[in-house]
Amino acid sequence: MKKSHENTYAIYLLTDDLLHIIYKKGHCIDLPAAQLIVKDRMQLQQGRKMPILCDIRNLVQVNKPARDYLAFEGSQWIKALAFLIDPPVTDVISALYLGTQAQNVPTRSFTKESDALDFLRSL
Repeated sequence: MKKSHENTYAIYLLTDDLLHIIYKKGHCIDLPAAQLIVKDRMQLQQGRKMPILCDIRNLVQVNKPARDYLAFEGSQWIKALAFLIDPPVTDVISALYLGTQAQNVPTRSFTKESDALDFLRSL
């Protein structure tokens, strides 16, 4: 099974065992954007808990209300989360998210996609 979806902020690529979310270039994510991103992700997953690879290298900013929403309400159906980052900007974004999250979802940041995939598959 392979599905895809796209909205203003991201491209979603779903396979049988992984959801890859690629954030589009130049966006600042606020609360309404985060809510749309999560809604679209959950529609694709259809209740299946799975690992997520989030490519945030093109993001400019994620504000605090959006980070809080993504870390708490937005963490449903996530088995593990790997961020694909490009320091220094998206390194800061992922560090802020990791500092905000209080859930039990294994989460790490990576600069190489192969390392991120290895992490997700190991769980």
